[in-house]
Amino acid sequence: MIVDTDLLRMGADYSNSAASIVQRGAAQFAATQLRSGIFGEFDAADSFQAALCTAHRSHVELMNGHYSELGSLAEKATIAASTFVAQDAAASRAVTAACNSLP
Repeated sequence: MIVDTDLLRMGADYSNSAASIVQRGAAQFAATQLRSGIFGEFDAADSFQAALCTAHRSHVELMNGHYSELGSLAEKATIAASTFVAQDAAASRAVTAACNSLP
């Protein structure tokens, strides 16, 4: 099996970058709130604003979830790359030792 550890690390870097971007976006989005009464002072406007506020909170939570998932993916890819490199080095040492022990 051939594993491109550089590609795994590059994917981890992209995931970390995306995680940072979504984290900043979530923070900016969370800091932006709808002013009370922005749609008027009647029941339908209040209901619409409440629905938008609920959707807003939901999107912030979703973005924070994406941040966590992307960070976790990056961490797993980095660990996988390091594991493959370590296994490759151990196998190389074993083959070298076996070859050196031949008569």
